[in-house]
Amino acid sequence: MRTIQSEFKRQGITELKKSTSSVKWPKQKEQLSKWELEELMGVRRDTYKRVGSAIRRR
Repeated sequence: MRTIQSEFKRQGITELKKSTSSVKWPKQKEQLSKWELEELMGVRRDTYKRVGSAIRRR
């Protein structure tokens, strides 16, 4: 079994074409409020407590 590089050398292929999907677009900075950041981190989630056999929201 041969490697890809050895096959390229054998066939005479020296340069690989890069795909067009690897084009990088400039990133846009998104400004998030303090509330949105806390929500993403999971701080604003409901907390649950087991009372007897039932699970209740605090």
